[in-house]
Amino acid sequence: MKLSDIPDWDRPRERLLMQGISCLSSVELIALLLGSCGAKKDVLEVSASILREFRDLSGLSRATLSELCSLTGIGRAKAGILLAALELGKRAVGDSPSLVKNGDWKQSLQLWAIELSLQEREYIISIYVDDRNRVIEDDKVSYGGIDGAFLDTGYLLRRAIRLGAKGLVLLHNHPDGSEVPSNDDIILTEYISRQLSVLGLEMIGHYLCAAGNITEIAITR
Repeated sequence: MKLSDIPDWDRPRERLLMQGISCLSSVELIALLLGSCGAKKDVLEVSASILREFRDLSGLSRATLSELCSLTGIGRAKAGILLAALELGKRAVGDSPSLVKNGDWKQSLQLWAIELSLQEREYIISIYVDDRNRVIEDDKVSYGGIDGAFLDTGYLLRRAIRLGAKGLVLLHNHPDGSEVPSNDDIILTEYISRQLSVLGLEMIGHYLCAAGNITEIAITR
């Protein structure tokens, strides 16, 4: 539907003011950022075409300036506005995990999974907890390419000891979207679990995330 076909009172900006921003679709939110696309182009149609071009918001979040500028109805100024809005969203998510320090590790896990859903390379996250399962510290301990990341297990274990941790949670992402643990994922889980056990520490869990969804990798005791 074109913006000109919608009654004034039912247009995105008016609905935002009356009902709140959560009532707007992704296409309408993009349209609000763009404002207009000239007399010959409808902003809602341009917004819908942008979302189709990148498949979804996750794909749009990885768009470059040149990719956006190549689209019909988008110049450098409007592309810059979109990139700025997307970057603010990424930074807001990226700041979130630190807010749960001394809190529940499950909350930290959820927040990291959201952040990693936007990444194009694989990361490994460690969450160190105390004897009451509260987060002492959480951090990105490794990253690699789309095919995997290398984990320095010696560093991981030394860090746990220095922090006085009683348990450890690991999380890594699958940029390809697969929610099925690989053989390497399972082998790593078993290995880290055994190493922690020798040190008197608990492997609370190893999880993988893809597109924001979390899957636990089983540990054989």
